[in-house]
Amino acid sequence: MTQSKDPDIDDIKASLLTIPVPGGSKNIIEAGILSNINIDKEKITIELNFNVDRAQQLSLEAQVKTQLSRVGYQPSQIKVKFEVRGEAPPENQPAKSEIPPKRNISNIKHIIAVGSGKGGVGKSTASINLAGTLASRGLNVGLLDADMYGPSIGQMAGLFGHTEVEATENKIIPVEKHGMKIMSFSLLVDRAKAIVWRGPMLGKALEQMIFDVEWGELDYLIIDLPPGTGDVQLSMAQLIDMEGVVIVTTPQSVALHDAERAIDMLKQVKLPLLGIVENMSEFICPNCGESTHIFSSDGGKNLAESFDTTLLGSIPLNSVIMESGEKGIPITAAKETPWPEDQVKAIRDAFINVANNLEQSMGAQKK
Repeated sequence: MTQSKDPDIDDIKASLLTIPVPGGSKNIIEAGILSNINIDKEKITIELNFNVDRAQQLSLEAQVKTQLSRVGYQPSQIKVKFEVRGEAPPENQPAKSEIPPKRNISNIKHIIAVGSGKGGVGKSTASINLAGTLASRGLNVGLLDADMYGPSIGQMAGLFGHTEVEATENKIIPVEKHGMKIMSFSLLVDRAKAIVWRGPMLGKALEQMIFDVEWGELDYLIIDLPPGTGDVQLSMAQLIDMEGVVIVTTPQSVALHDAERAIDMLKQVKLPLLGIVENMSEFICPNCGESTHIFSSDGGKNLAESFDTTLLGSIPLNSVIMESGEKGIPITAAKETPWPEDQVKAIRDAFINVANNLEQSMGAQKK
């Protein structure tokens, strides 16, 4: 675990200036919501005068911890307290409302999200190959790319750039490829077009991509989340009733520390952690067969043990996985591939192990 940082009041206030009031234009300091910052040794208590429901409290608490973690503080150092003082709420403070119930999607048996603490660890690769493994078993599988700012599932599935997506009067029809129903923001916009949206717009778009898509009968819907702990993850936690989240990491400490923050966010928003997938666990030379731990070793195992969860599987570093994403041929779903059978089998076997352990973990969660 990372060592805690000594608190600095100016440092903390500068971070809190970046957090907007939900539904308002001002940040929480400008709106008068921040009532006190209490520092006791390494512990930081942020007191907010904020009369809102529990769902909005969870969202704001997660944002506070995320912003402070970006400047070196640990989530375990930070406590957020909500109090209501006086008659009138501060300007820009939304009225208190009932906690909206989570919605389920009819005809979908299991909804599983795949997340990560940082980008570049192979989260989307894990998402599409997990979905492909389940589809190869004859199951009905949907794959939703919820990474609005960096959608890549479309290309990994061989759907390059803007695609003509069909729609009925009320529903969007997902694209079917490799035995999966796929919906990604990359199918709806030009490939080089930047998505410059604020949180509320993202939340609305995400809600439409979940509930306004004609998924039909599904055994599994796999949701590829964006990296980190931002608006999309919070919206998912509040919008949809899901089985839980799989966290993807690589073995080195930099990735593991970010994964710890992602897991801490899951606890805050009460989403079950289904297990850890360690990507790039080892490099196996295609010529000599020798194994090399380029990014350290046992990082995923140690992370799983520290959070009392399951190491679902370890995926080797292999140029075949990179090429499959470039060519749009997901290894676990494609019936034929241009790569050596032994390398393809090693990757498929690794994801079969992930899928098997995931189903066991889901069963354990229900007991």
